[in-house]
Parts: sequence; C-alpha cells; structure tokens
Amino acid sequence: MKHLLPFLLLSAAQALDLPPGGVDVRGDAALQANANAAAGKVEALDAGKRITITKADPAKAYSAQFTAPVSMEIAKKERVLAIIKARVVGAAESGEVLAKLQLRGAPYTSFGPTIGVGIHREWTEQPVVFVTDDVVPADKAAVVLLCGQKEQSIEVESIRVLKYPATMDVALFPKAKLIPRTYVGREPDAPWRKAALERIEQHRKQDLSMIIKGGDGQPLAETEVNLSLRRHAFGFGSAVVAKRFSGESEDDRRYREVVDKLFSIVVFENDLKDGNWAPDFKDDRKVKHNVELDAAFAWLAERHIPVRGHYLMQVATPFNLHDIKDNAVIRQRTLDSVKERMAFVKDRVVEWDVINHPIAWGGADMLNKRPGLETLDREVFTLARSLTKLPFFINEDQVFRPGPQCDDTFTYIEKLNADGFTVAGLGNQAHFHESYLPSPEHLLAVTDQFAKIVPHQAITEYDIVTTEDEELAADYTRDVLIAVFSHPAYTSFLLWGFWEGSHWKPEAASWSTDWSIRPRGEVLQEWIGRKWHTEVTLKTDAKGKVSWRGFPGWYEVTAQGRTTLAKPE
Repeated sequence: MKHLLPFLLLSAAQALDLPPGGVDVRGDAALQANANAAAGKVEALDAGKRITITKADPAKAYSAQFTAPVSMEIAKKERVLAIIKARVVGAAESGEVLAKLQLRGAPYTSFGPTIGVGIHREWTEQPVVFVTDDVVPADKAAVVLLCGQKEQSIEVESIRVLKYPATMDVALFPKAKLIPRTYVGREPDAPWRKAALERIEQHRKQDLSMIIKGGDGQPLAETEVNLSLRRHAFGFGSAVVAKRFSGESEDDRRYREVVDKLFSIVVFENDLKDGNWAPDFKDDRKVKHNVELDAAFAWLAERHIPVRGHYLMQVATPFNLHDIKDNAVIRQRTLDSVKERMAFVKDRVVEWDVINHPIAWGGADMLNKRPGLETLDREVFTLARSLTKLPFFINEDQVFRPGPQCDDTFTYIEKLNADGFTVAGLGNQAHFHESYLPSPEHLLAVTDQFAKIVPHQAITEYDIVTTEDEELAADYTRDVLIAVFSHPAYTSFLLWGFWEGSHWKPEAASWSTDWSIRPRGEVLQEWIGRKWHTEVTLKTDAKGKVSWRGFPGWYEVTAQGRTTLAKPE
C-alpha cells in the first residue's frame, strides 16, 4: 500500500490542485477521535469517525476533538498543509472546527495560529495552512480539530498532512470553501449602533474652555485661535514593545509614528512581566532592558501618553517558573519580583493589572494546584497596596463568552471586594475568533453586569482572528469600538499589538509587515482620528478665554502663528 500513496495523493490533488513538493508527515498512525462524556459521543464509521456534541461549551472547544498524529519533524517556518475531508450531519446546515497544529500532550503547545474551518453538508476537502513558529518534534505533535464549542455532529473521513519548504509562497496553496460568518447587529442601520453613537455625543463630549496666552505668558484678547484635538483623554491604545521607542531602524521609526499619531494610552506587552525580571539574568541584560524601558517611559511621558502596568502576578504559572518544583521558592520569587518591578516603575503607570488570568481556562494552577500558594494572589494584592495607591485591575480573557470563565471571574472579583481587597476595575482581554462573535448588545449587557461590582472597565488586549475575511474583522472592530466608547464604565480600549512585525497573532494585526494598513486599521484611523475628532476656530474674549464643546484631551492650540499643546479645563 505504501507504493500506492503518491498515486492516491495525486488523485486527491486533482480536485484541490495541490502544489508539488509536499512531503507526507502523517505516517501510519490512525485518525483519533475523543469527547468528554459530558460533551458528546464518538462513533466509528466504515471510513473515519463521527463526533456528536450534545452539550456545547464555547469555553471548552477542546472537550471534543479529532486528532491526526504527525510522525515527522517539521522545521520552523515550514508550511504545513492539512487536508480535512469532512461533513456535518443531522439538523445543522453547517458546522465548524478549530484547527490547531500542537503537541499531543501537556502543555499542548501550539506551533501556529488557531484556524476556524467551516464544515459543509456535503463531503468536502478543506485545506488549512499553518506556518510553523517553532520546530515541531517528530511523533509528539498532531493536527487537532476542536469541535466542542457548539452542538453539532461532524464526520471526518481523513486528515492528510503535508509539509513544504519555508520558501513556498503561501498564496500557492488551495483555499478552503468558506462558510460566510457574521454577527448579530452588523447591519448598517442596527438600532443599537444609533443609540450608542448618540450616547457618545452626549456623554463623551464635554463643555471645554481655555485661557489662550501668548509667548510672554499674557492672555491674548480678541484673538483668533484654532484648537485641534491631538490626543484623546479616553485611552485608545495598544500593547507595545519598549525597545521600539529607542530603536533606530526604519521600522522603529514607523512604529513610533503610529503610536504618536493615533494612541492615547499604551501597555508594555511583556516588558513589565516577571518573566523579564528573573533573578538569574546577567547584569548586562538587566541594564539593557532597564535602559530601554526608561527611554520608552520618557518618550511616552513627553507626548502625554499614559501607560498601563501589566502585570504583577499571573495565576497561570508564568513560563519562567514552570521548572521550579519548590512552591516556597515560587512564592518568594513572585513577591520579590513584585517589589523590584514596582520600585523601578514608581508612578510611571496609571494603573496595574495586579492579577492576570485568575481563571485562565482552567489553567489557574498557582492557586489551586500548588500547595502553599492558595492565597498568593492576596499576598501580592496586599504587598502591592502597601507600595502604591494606584488603581488595581483584575485582567481576564473571554469574559464576553457565556460560561465558567465569565461567571468565575465575576465571583472572583466579588469575593476580593467582600474581603477588603478593593478592585478598581475589570481588565477584559477581549481576544475574539470568528467562531464566536457575540453581538454588541451582548457586550454591553456583560459590561452592565460587571459595572455592579467594579467602578471601571477596560478592554485591555483586543484582537480578532478571521479566516480570509478582513471585512468581517474591520466591521467587528468598528462595532466593538463604538460599543465600548459609548458605555460610561470604560476608561480605555487597547489592542494587543498593532503591527504584523511585532504581534503575537500576525494575522490579527492592523498594519502589515511592510506598513500597509489593513481595513481594521483604517477603522481605527477613521473613528479615533477623524469621526471622534474635535477641531474649532474661535475668537478669544476680552480675557483671552475660549469655550467650546468637544472631546476632552490634549489640544494643539494655534494663535498668532504659534502652536502649543495644552489641556483644556
């Protein structure tokens, strides 16, 4: 049979027009299918397997999955083409799986992005392409199809997996037959959007005034003045990398240009996490890192761009502590790291994510799987409160998705508040995938619910992943932005990265590697930079005062040919 394999692949390739040069990495391992008893059941077919989900959980797509083991090592950046022959049966018109290339066992590390794949009523071969971000070890990885996120019955006959050289143009691979996706509330005349835009006009704009002074510091009476909003008071921003603010490359320059032009708040993606402050780092590494951070803080302060502090403690064990078995050592290193980082940062942030991922998809092991650390989060909270009066946020993902992650986050904050650990805000990470896009009205309802227990909320890590549907990504970004800005509970909306060249999910970036802007980036420019912009030309009164209604923030003030930056009253 092995001698027939090239012919069989060629026959299938005629329908999909596969590029030549692919190497089979599946070997002889059989297709596997597994489902938790509470989620559904698995059935063997004459050809392939069927999984029927009877109790879906959007937060636990992994509760039912098809697995195609990979037997051969795959190098970093090589292209991996998975060809999934599947169909959906039963009452559903379509189904979906989330395709991953990952380790078969703990810690289930992924080697590329999760890709949503629509499953059709008829048997269809669906191609999925992964570009590996690390070496995939032989006999330890698999292409996995997660399907426990919705009630559905999916049959998979086969999953073929081929690898191609890193030089292969991804555009040469066949495209999947997509099922169009959308979300409730997307229509142009959606009532929720009209109401939200009215709230923005009513509540986000303010009556503003300013005394205009000349170069001698004296008020300018009866003088024409132009005022143009330069930086919003509301926190529109992104995660950033500290070294980009002192780097000298053209990419660094363009990076700073976007930040300066568009954003009014940032958060360091990894620079303030404890993993970058390990005690065993060499002195020269520490010095370089601190110099870069100091330069970034100075650059941002000069431009009146505040910084969020992320984070003091992560409940899902950070990578730098994975290999430490002694929980007493983990406790002391965590507390020492909090002291060190807060001493360095001082008052250069406006708030802290004091606890990150307290629930963490069931992976919050620091508190529930490590004896002696059950109250470490409260120790960190108490220690940090003794060092600063800044607001403390609890930062968690998938709060907008119904299920345990949302409910348990609410309960966690409620308990902290009840026990005297005052939580100032919810940091809602808001990482979205096209497989589940809640309506803007649902987002607002969840926000209302959390507003009962915290005074402030922030979207801290927004991104959206779609399968070749940038229009959907742009529309959803626009509507999340509008919904958030319209709700008084929110103080900020931050992307988790904006440039493809420095992004944890490159496909979710707003600017491509070559700095060409994507539609979702155009949404940011249109709404933050133009629609929610205030510019007026006025004449000062006898005392040099002007008054107007607009968005609060820092304004460029031009009078008598002189431009200054000022913040109105």
